[in-house]
Amino acid sequence: MPEFRAAQAIMELIVSLRQKLRLYFLAVTILSYGFYLPSEAAEVVIPLTIPFDFLNTGMAKKLDSLPEERTIMRYHDKEACRHLSLDHPQFGRQGKFVRFVSHGAGNAGVEMFGSCVNPINWRGYIEILATPSVTADWKLHLSLYHSSLYDEAWQKGLLTGPIWDAAQDLVLPSLTDFTVDITPPRDEALALLRTFVPPAQIMQADAIFRSAEAKAIQVDDYGINVDLSLMLPDNFQRQGLARPGPISPLSSDEIKAVQQALERWDAFLVFVIKDIGGNNVDPSLREQLFDLLLASRYEVLPILAGENSTTTGDPVRALFVETWIRLQDIIRTAEQKGIKLNNALRYAAFIRAGNVLLTIDRAAPGFGLEISADGLRRLARILQPELKADPLLYNLEADPELRKLFGFPARLPEEEPLEPIPDEKYPLGSLPGLISNAHAEERGESGDLPALKQRLDRWVPEASEFGEYKALMNQLLLLTSDQELQNSLLADSHRPVFRNLVRATALKESCWRQFVRKSEKITYLRSSSGSIGLMQVNPYVWRGFYSLNQLKWSPHYNAGAGAEILLHYWQQYAVQAANSIDDIVRSTYAIYNAGPAAAGRYREKSSSRHERKIDSRFWEIYRGFKANAKVDLFHCKVSAG
Repeated sequence: MPEFRAAQAIMELIVSLRQKLRLYFLAVTILSYGFYLPSEAAEVVIPLTIPFDFLNTGMAKKLDSLPEERTIMRYHDKEACRHLSLDHPQFGRQGKFVRFVSHGAGNAGVEMFGSCVNPINWRGYIEILATPSVTADWKLHLSLYHSSLYDEAWQKGLLTGPIWDAAQDLVLPSLTDFTVDITPPRDEALALLRTFVPPAQIMQADAIFRSAEAKAIQVDDYGINVDLSLMLPDNFQRQGLARPGPISPLSSDEIKAVQQALERWDAFLVFVIKDIGGNNVDPSLREQLFDLLLASRYEVLPILAGENSTTTGDPVRALFVETWIRLQDIIRTAEQKGIKLNNALRYAAFIRAGNVLLTIDRAAPGFGLEISADGLRRLARILQPELKADPLLYNLEADPELRKLFGFPARLPEEEPLEPIPDEKYPLGSLPGLISNAHAEERGESGDLPALKQRLDRWVPEASEFGEYKALMNQLLLLTSDQELQNSLLADSHRPVFRNLVRATALKESCWRQFVRKSEKITYLRSSSGSIGLMQVNPYVWRGFYSLNQLKWSPHYNAGAGAEILLHYWQQYAVQAANSIDDIVRSTYAIYNAGPAAAGRYREKSSSRHERKIDSRFWEIYRGFKANAKVDLFHCKVSAG
């Protein structure tokens, strides 16, 4: 009927949404839920998600263009004496249907002598349930299943007749004519997957992608999922190409390539964690993200240390699989606990994209997926579509944002200008304000910190200097411990315990050495895994938390970083994992040595012989400090002699 042409408003909106669809899908719409592979079949299915948020955002923008009425569409039939307006439309899910809801107002009466007589007024909601379908040419449609009219209290009442007729005439034709081209999200999904296919497999992969077909369609809480079916040749199926076996040994160039890949992965993971944690302030969520970051980094240490001289496949792929599963669990747990995640739709799309890679990696190992730099960048842009900076940028500078995110003080351990590195140590002799006798460690006197730092700078002690050196280093460790305790909530009775923990950790880790002499030149102490200095702070594990240059060349800064890490581990992990103060100490050191997963390692029968030896050695040293025994730098122990 000509008078119902007002319904064209919603059609204009749909056209506008279609025009914007491609840009939106580049950022938000992505592979959903992952693949599934029926047993003994060559078909892999990828659900594509067309998010409700896309429709809702488009409608909200349309409403913003009408600030006076806040109306999405209006209908007015003067001759029939009917008026209807709808506003604030929302797409969502109800069971297996797409649910469209819009608030509205209207009236209807009897036209008499040019006026409406006895009008019926209505304010409330219109609800429409529709079934989605997709055609062979990749067009999405909605078919009416049921529609209802409610009052403001969501009661149906007796709202039928002219108003209901107007509502149906205005809305239903527009929704049933709804069409969305889903070719762009299909192409974008396949383009993402393509970035993880090794170059040697690209031609075969492209042929597979061209065979894609749209099949089943479902509705979930995030949007409409259209199954994308891919047919795989035999060599891509489960019985196809096997993963490469062990390759031994790795050349220096291969080790360098692995290291660069691991650095890209770590930069990507930090980007993801900062995005999720920065947008969500729940402490438990941030704690889990911190665990995830450290767990990933501790996994890498054996590779960087050269302990893994052989490797099976891509170590970054293994990290990706393990980390992605944990990240998915973190987000799912947060949702189950009712933690409202900002940008929840983007996180869902992001996780689903990773799930696609995991599942096809299991279902079709012949693909031999590689965690490429380009692929990681595409994943990052799902979280931040407008991202301009490179999410894989890797640097060793301290990052105040990262420290704040995980509850570290905004201040760093004291930084100071560093002089050029001399070729030989400073001459012997006490400086003003220093305690140089062997009883300083028993008295716990502090002396003059600036002079103390100057005296210890680039000092590699000879055996004859051990007495003075250990007294001064003891002072430094006590001062550093006290500085860390100043703003802590540690109980007074636990503060002496913490001081002994710091000193014992430093003795176990470095024998109280910050510097060593190599080729007649002084340099910083560095382990095979790259851990640095007095407290053996690993710059890979703690990238972003501390200044690498200061860790190398400032014993005071290095001690401060180690003390800060120990206190953080004590308060965040060890207290929950221990039953006594001794257990707290042992747990804190085990975590310091191997990460949060090692909290109970010292008491677990499943611990390796090497791990038991490390924990026993630390405990022996700590008990020596607890008993006020003397430090023996010749044998790196504490004894009563």
